[in-house]
Amino acid sequence: MSHFSYRLADPGQDPESATRPLEPGSRPDLEAALEAVNRDLAATLPEAGPMRLLCTPAHDEDIPDQYHAALPDGRWHGYTTYPYPIADIAEAAQETVQAVLWQVWPVCPEHRTGVHSGVGADERAVWWCRAGEGHELCEVGGLAHTLPGKQRRRERRREG
Repeated sequence: MSHFSYRLADPGQDPESATRPLEPGSRPDLEAALEAVNRDLAATLPEAGPMRLLCTPAHDEDIPDQYHAALPDGRWHGYTTYPYPIADIAEAAQETVQAVLWQVWPVCPEHRTGVHSGVGADERAVWWCRAGEGHELCEVGGLAHTLPGKQRRRERRREG
């Protein structure tokens, strides 16, 4: 993470190396990952708005491009190089929420502590709570199902 990642690149920067929105359809795996993350945001932190993907192209063919989960206004923090697209985009989104909005997200409803993205034994991207002995909260994209009854009903009405 670095101090300059709170805003988009300067307009005078070389366009070939500037951070820019990801072209639609260019990375369906990352777009699907962001859809899952945006479902979780909509259910648990709707005021953040849906995130979007940005890309900072690598200057060297041996180094992968960097992908960012950005707030609707373009602010972002951290990046991923995507070995596990859903878990890594979830982590990048979490870093953005924490660093830019100064908010812990997401939170385990049982322990009221922040959870972390990870990859389960079956290769699914999950939100993992480390409190106590630790437990899997849910698959990334499924946070709406972990909400208390009243919030879950409100979320279902919004979806329908």
